[in-house]
Amino acid sequence: MNRRSLSVLIVLNVVLLAAIALTLGPVPKAEAQLGGGSFLMIAGSTTQAQQQVIYVMDTRTGRVAGFTVNSANKKVQVIGSREIADDLKRGGGGR
Repeated sequence: MNRRSLSVLIVLNVVLLAAIALTLGPVPKAEAQLGGGSFLMIAGSTTQAQQQVIYVMDTRTGRVAGFTVNSANKKVQVIGSREIADDLKRGGGGR
């Protein structure tokens, strides 16, 4: 390995280390806003398709809807919704 190749590799390593150092900055904190809102969001996953799901609940009406992102067309899809109060009246099964 000649001197020029070694110099190029050293410079490349320094640039790569600087890029890594810049991306390893402080991690943003997750924050929640309390009060005034009537919606609750919960992240989860499905058991059949191994997809990530966001469940949104209206705490005033008790309605819950599940949303996922279609990776093929990058669109949000509703995967279903339920009335929690109706499910509780039926004994929790609701099906």
